[in-house]
Amino acid sequence: MLALVAAVAALPVADAAYTATTSTPVNTFTAGTVALSAAAPAGKVFSVANAIPGSYGASCVITTYTGTAPATVRLYFTGVSGTLGNYLVARVQSGTGTQTDCSDFTSPTTLYNASAPAAGGPTLAAYLAAHTGWATGDGAWPVTGPATRAWKFEYLLIGDDNAQNSTLSFTAVWEAQT
Repeated sequence: MLALVAAVAALPVADAAYTATTSTPVNTFTAGTVALSAAAPAGKVFSVANAIPGSYGASCVITTYTGTAPATVRLYFTGVSGTLGNYLVARVQSGTGTQTDCSDFTSPTTLYNASAPAAGGPTLAAYLAAHTGWATGDGAWPVTGPATRAWKFEYLLIGDDNAQNSTLSFTAVWEAQT
């Protein structure tokens, strides 16, 4: 028996064990994107010179969201200067369409409609002043993938001698945030 114990003690120790493994395929993460572009006539909402009382204009800006992340798009205005906005009746709408001349604008939602500026009523100046950044932006448009929206701007210059030689300039900004 001593010989058997000695023979077993002389055997090399093997690293024998039962094992099993499992794994998942390669794991990946990709960040979403937020991408927004705008098309406007001559790159601007308006470019009007020598307007007289009764001057009217309409223009559509077509915004296209091509991001992959869900976002909300809002419209606001920066760089507002001049006093002519106090004499402009305005309407701003969002809807569908692809033409910057508004020829196919449909399904309007009115964001602002100043139709009676007499006696200090609402004008374009009031609308511009109320929407100066993302927090006060207008027309919240939720997007979850590629989408297009038309934004129609209309103006009418009222008859008021104080409007003579006045100017107005502003930048319309559409911002998408997740």
